[in-house]
Parts: sequence; C-alpha cells; structure tokens
Amino acid sequence: MMDLTVCNSLLDALKAGTPCCLVTVVATTGSAPRHAGASMLVYADGRTVGTIGGSLVERQAISQAVSSVASNQPSLSSFSLASSARENEGMICGGEMTLYFEPHGRARHLYLFGGGHCGLALACAAAPCGFTIHVHDDRPAFASRERFPMAASIECGSYDALSSALDPRPDAFIVIMTEGHAADAAVLRNVIAKNYAYLGMICSRRKRDEVFGALRAQGVPQESLDAVHAPVGLAIGAETPEEIAVSIVAELVKEVHGS
Repeated sequence: MMDLTVCNSLLDALKAGTPCCLVTVVATTGSAPRHAGASMLVYADGRTVGTIGGSLVERQAISQAVSSVASNQPSLSSFSLASSARENEGMICGGEMTLYFEPHGRARHLYLFGGGHCGLALACAAAPCGFTIHVHDDRPAFASRERFPMAASIECGSYDALSSALDPRPDAFIVIMTEGHAADAAVLRNVIAKNYAYLGMICSRRKRDEVFGALRAQGVPQESLDAVHAPVGLAIGAETPEEIAVSIVAELVKEVHGS
C-alpha cells in the first residue's frame, strides 16, 4: 500500500504540474528491506519523499527515476540487493528487488480561444488524453459550463482582453480557433510573446501568411512566428470538427513526448 505521505506528495505534484516519478516495489526475492507496494516519490532534481529501503539500490533507483522524468518513459527494472548488503554491513539483504518507474511529466494545460464546433470537439478529444481544459470565448452561450462540462475554467469576454490577461505557465498549450480571423490575429498578437510550450492557430496557409505579415509589420520577430503551429494540427486531410480535433490532439501529444 502506498504511504500516505507519498500519496499526498504525488497528488500535490500532479496538481501543481511538478515533474516527478513514482517508484514502486512490485516484486522481491530473498531478503529485502521493503516489499511489494512500498513506494517512493522522486522529483526531477533528485529530492525524494518516502523510501524503498535505502542503501545503494535506492540511490540507483533515484538516478533512474530522474532519468525517467527527463524521458517521460515508464520502465521496469530489477536490482540486486547483494551489492547493497556488501556496502552496508548492517544490512543482511541478499535478494532482488523489481521496481516500476512511473514518470509524471509537465502538466498538460490546454488554453482554447474559441468555443465553437472545433473548440468543443478539441476539448472533448483532449480531456481524455490528460489535458486540463481552459476555455475562452466572447459569446456567453459558447463559454458555458453546460457546453464545456469537462473544462477546469471558462472565461467569457473580449478576445483581446482575455488574451492580454492570460498568464500561462511555461508548459501551457495554447490553441487559437475563434470565429473570425481578426480575433485570431488579436489573440496571437497578445500571446505570442508569453511563456508557452505550444502555440497553434487554425487557419489556411493564405490566412496564416496574411496574419504573419501584419504581425511582422508590427515588430513581431520572425523567430516567434516560426514557432507557431499554423495551420494547427498534423496534416491528415482532416475536414470535420472531430477530424480536426484528432489532428490537433495528435500534434499536442507529439509535442508532449518530444517526438
């Protein structure tokens, strides 16, 4: 059973979007200091909560957990306790311990500007993939809890004001899909210099070139424009709102895993 302190620390890390790795003992043979179910939480900087028994094995586990956070890839590894027994004369462990490394990387906060058909389809597709949804729209009927029951937050107001006030985390995902290109351009102008992990805008290539040209004329650096995913989503020939949502979520997940 997971230690309550480890459990609470994991919940806090997940809420805050703090990268960490849960290390759980899944099997042991021979003499071992902890048994199946024991766990330890390891943060990206090597800090820990809980213990799986100390000694050399724990140090090796911490090192692997830190690497697991960096790669965001889970793994299952076995460690010999014989070396720990030799290192620590006070320990008589001589078996083997199998550990499961479960990384929890950066938070997935998705800020949607536009709650129309594509925005709704995107929210419905992204939420099951672990994205926390934040909706922004200038129409009360579209910025509603009834329409977006899965959203963590819903803001209604002018797109210019909402995007100007946005203070995203560096791990934020921002997708612009308002009902008009003028509003899209206003939102992009306001958020392009902010912190984010991903910024995309739904548009045709022609509209992208028009918007980018106007922003360049206003002094927006080309390198900032180059970082914008426009048209947003993977090129899979998507046409319907649901297909467009699939293409966007696929690109978001690709960004999450750095592939």
